[in-house]
Amino acid sequence: MSKRLPNSVIIGTGEYVTGYVPGGGSKSDKSCGVVGLVHFDMRRRGLIGERILIAGTNGTKFPPAREHLKRLIDGRYRDLSSSFESFPSDDCKRDPNAYKEALNQLQEGDLVSVFTPDDTHFEMTKEALERGCHVMVAKPLVLEFEQHKVLADLAMKKNRLLLVEVHKRFDPIYSDARQRLNSGQMGPFGYFYSYMSQPKFQLDTFQAWAGISSDISYYLNSHHVDWHVWAMAGRGRPVSVRATSSSGQAEKRFGDGRKCEDTITLMVDWENKESGSGDDGCNSGMKGHAVYTSSWTDPVSDVHSQQHFYCQAHHGFLKADQAHRGYYVSTDQDGYKSVNPLYMKYTTDAEGYYNGQSGYGYQSFEKFVLAAHQVNEGTKLASDYNNLLPSAVSTLQVTAILHAGRISLDSQNSTVRINYTEQENLFKPTSLTVLSN
Repeated sequence: MSKRLPNSVIIGTGEYVTGYVPGGGSKSDKSCGVVGLVHFDMRRRGLIGERILIAGTNGTKFPPAREHLKRLIDGRYRDLSSSFESFPSDDCKRDPNAYKEALNQLQEGDLVSVFTPDDTHFEMTKEALERGCHVMVAKPLVLEFEQHKVLADLAMKKNRLLLVEVHKRFDPIYSDARQRLNSGQMGPFGYFYSYMSQPKFQLDTFQAWAGISSDISYYLNSHHVDWHVWAMAGRGRPVSVRATSSSGQAEKRFGDGRKCEDTITLMVDWENKESGSGDDGCNSGMKGHAVYTSSWTDPVSDVHSQQHFYCQAHHGFLKADQAHRGYYVSTDQDGYKSVNPLYMKYTTDAEGYYNGQSGYGYQSFEKFVLAAHQVNEGTKLASDYNNLLPSAVSTLQVTAILHAGRISLDSQNSTVRINYTEQENLFKPTSLTVLSN
């Protein structure tokens, strides 16, 4: 099999890719982006090919974005170039199909990262998979449960990786907590609560899609829903979802008549399946429930994103505050901040090289690339990674929960049941059903 280094297409030009937003550089904790920077460094390290292509819809954004990246990356890190090929051309104001021209430059086995508004993920991901590429998609993978099933089946048919970029799985604390719950040492699951937020100025960054094509639950609840589903893999399953919300601040800020929730809470009932509980494990009577809350109307504070969870099991509990790691930095420019270099580290090493390879934001992409190498070389199948990495196959419950939450909000907060076929796979959802209030 070929050992050619795979080239890469990044679809999306926003904050998480370039750190550049309307009006200039981002004011968040990702000022020089994540996706672009990580790809540039992986190229320097010889993990991916020389060609990095970035596709958007508005080519006039590329000149200032290039200048922004050149200043923050080329001007800061030794031997690190932010050069890339762009689609559409710099003088094109709008071409929603420019990503297809970028994909035309790739070969089978190359890499595609999709970091675009949520409602575009399905078509872009499907196109990349059909061309034989490995694909990493920003969470959520898609908005609809049925779309998720289509993509998961296509990836398996093509023997291609299809992963969701949920970097919290690689946070050493979250990873350790997952193993403790999943191992069974803490007993059956009882209760889970999570909260994740961003400051309300982020609504300005997301104004093109917030409340129009997606919501804050898809954007932020997806993180902790994914962690909980991952931690419960083979031990339990979500069975019903009811959602509720708050509103007022976002709609007032936009002022254009759109409906947009400020805060969304998903209330999910779970069933445990414990080892030794018999063939009727999921009907053993051991119930659990979870409350996942996310908001994008927090005030500015010492962190960009408040994020924490509490998980109670029959023989213990887990509690993590990802926002506060006991490390604080105060400067005249930025004030007092609780920082987390375990996620993305933007400082240099002693020789001036970029030194963030150990960050879990970086590791999420590196593991994707190394797995793609193995599949391309024929030493692994894509299916070998179904449960090792956040694959489309192993995250079906995540989309079931998130989509059910949206359905609930749009159905006067009705409960939505997640259905399973007991004879085939106790943990693979098959459909969603709205129940009467």
